[in-house]
Amino acid sequence: MSLRATSISAPATERRVAPVRAWWRRSSDDRGFTLVEVIVALTVIAFAFVGLLGLHNRNIAMIANDQDFTRATLLARQFITEMELAEFPEVGVRRGEFGNAPGFVWEADVQETELPSIRRVDLRVIWDERNPNACELIYYIRDRREADEQL
Repeated sequence: MSLRATSISAPATERRVAPVRAWWRRSSDDRGFTLVEVIVALTVIAFAFVGLLGLHNRNIAMIANDQDFTRATLLARQFITEMELAEFPEVGVRRGEFGNAPGFVWEADVQETELPSIRRVDLRVIWDERNPNACELIYYIRDRREADEQL
């Protein structure tokens, strides 16, 4: 006769129930993120995007200002070239607008120098009344009539 061990299963009412885990304790079987982790991550990303959006708006404003400054510099150079080709400028302050650039205003202050055939021109191009000294050009113009007479 042989003896064999047999297992007798416990009735259903006596089975052990798995202990309830606390929500902050995670086992290695759990995969994914909790709702709190997702909310914290989205909050961090939202603050980062707000900061980046502010930088983007600032960069756009700086680009627009740089474009206006470049245009003002080119207009100043054009004005000086036209002044060199025209008659020798009279001493005094003159103001005007550029016909091909609405919103841009020029102010030229022509002064005598120690040499009678040379005049100093202080030219300002203004496009923003809050910053009237944004584009200034100081240039010296020689009287071409005197040079033509010497030839």
